[in-house]
Amino acid sequence: MSSQHVVHHPYASVLRQRAARLQDLAQAIERSLVMALDDEPMLAAIPLHSRRARLCEAMLARNLHQLHEAADELRDTAFRFLTRAEEFDRAQLAVTRTHPSGEAA
Repeated sequence: MSSQHVVHHPYASVLRQRAARLQDLAQAIERSLVMALDDEPMLAAIPLHSRRARLCEAMLARNLHQLHEAADELRDTAFRFLTRAEEFDRAQLAVTRTHPSGEAA
């Protein structure tokens, strides 16, 4: 089995491409400049004397949390896509082993 040909299901490569794009988007979210506002020392330096300032801080915290959750959801979906791609490839390999000429049963 040293020179075994790897068989990929056509949809597996599509899922892998989409997973890579989702992972890129998650990284872009986490590298965005707005995430620098999540820095505790910087937030601590802002005086919160007014009700409006406290409201703004709460909104910022909620929005940053939503961005982190969105990045996590993108990574989770990418993981599911990669898992499904592997399942497609295993199924394709099983069909190829059963029917080496590529003919369906």
